[in-house]
Amino acid sequence: MAANIDPVTRLVVMTFGAPGVALLFAAAILLFAIGLIVYSGFKAYRPLLNEIRDRWNLLTGLAGPGARQAFLDQFAKIDTRFSGTARDGHASAALVLGWANYRSLLVDSEGEGFVTSIRAAEAFDRLDEPARALEWWANILVAVGLVVTFLGIVAALSEATSAMRTGNGGGAMQSALMGLLAIAATKFWTSIAGVLASIILRVVARFRRQAIETAEAGLFVALDGCVGFMPPEKVSPEQLKSLKRLEAALVRPGV
Repeated sequence: MAANIDPVTRLVVMTFGAPGVALLFAAAILLFAIGLIVYSGFKAYRPLLNEIRDRWNLLTGLAGPGARQAFLDQFAKIDTRFSGTARDGHASAALVLGWANYRSLLVDSEGEGFVTSIRAAEAFDRLDEPARALEWWANILVAVGLVVTFLGIVAALSEATSAMRTGNGGGAMQSALMGLLAIAATKFWTSIAGVLASIILRVVARFRRQAIETAEAGLFVALDGCVGFMPPEKVSPEQLKSLKRLEAALVRPGV
């Protein structure tokens, strides 16, 4: 009767039928999560922190009463560094795009420094991408663990059904059921591994997000301290006052 199993189910039984396969998949999920943490730390997290601190160090040299004028005088150098074109020409995409957004709203206030209508925190809004990537993988690993568990249960049920059909008497049925339970129990290790890997990734992502937020807060304070803030809500009353003064001047006799 086993020959009547469809090819897909037969492949599942061959792949996931052995009890040790689930443990191998569980170990693979955990090792993948650990490897992902290490790889992300060296390729995304640490380089991003270093770039944020490097830009912060550049701006802290301008701190003081003349920060706005110094920022204006050294803007070419600062723009080159923030645009990621200095040194080896590489920088975090979130930093480069955030600076491009922030830079596009800078206005030279007649040689007295720059003014802008946006805060640095609003322009650089994707700096926690390394933490978001780990959280995305945390969801994926839970799903992978569940999928492998279900495939293992399918394999166990197929083997038990085959044993019941070929066996004789209640002893064979009892033996098949015991085998089903033994194999199915081991398959849940993949789900446990997926959940455990998800917890580890989310904890690491939380700590990394806190570190990034601490570093970027210093950068944003330094950057906002080098420019004047002129939101639209503040510009409109100033424009209205200017229009009223102009109107009064036009209606004044002799003008």
